[in-house]
Amino acid sequence: MEGIERIKALSADIKDKPLLKIIDYLLSREDMNEKYLEETKNLKNMIEFIKGEARKQAVNHVAMIEDDEVYNWAIHYWDEPNSKLGLSAEKPKKIEEQKIVKPQEKEEPIKESAEESKVEEVTQVEKKEEVKPVQKKNWESEGQLTLFDFEDVLI
Repeated sequence: MEGIERIKALSADIKDKPLLKIIDYLLSREDMNEKYLEETKNLKNMIEFIKGEARKQAVNHVAMIEDDEVYNWAIHYWDEPNSKLGLSAEKPKKIEEQKIVKPQEKEEPIKESAEESKVEEVTQVEKKEEVKPVQKKNWESEGQLTLFDFEDVLI
């Protein structure tokens, strides 16, 4: 499999438009074909690397990054070994082995024993009893308000 084919296979189910723009850029870089074959690299880790680089530039938790810089980070991710990037060097599962769980395909929960489910039911019933609706009182102000006037609102 060529590197570009690997990127296409990894991105087959992606619907996120900004990520698709990055992938299109990666696919346009035929000079990186061999780098895309690196088994320790994947799109999930590339995204995390890009997010990390953006966080470094954020001011007050806000970062505005030009597209070209994001594309450069993506290429940098594929071009450098994980050790230089500060990432783990473990190999991800092969594409065929990766299980992608879609929202429609949720795994069934493990069945609990009858005793555990009874305890959970009792706990849920107790929780329902604890929550009582708060009745709001209509009040009219008669001059200057005090903290005691807000007692009904604060509780």
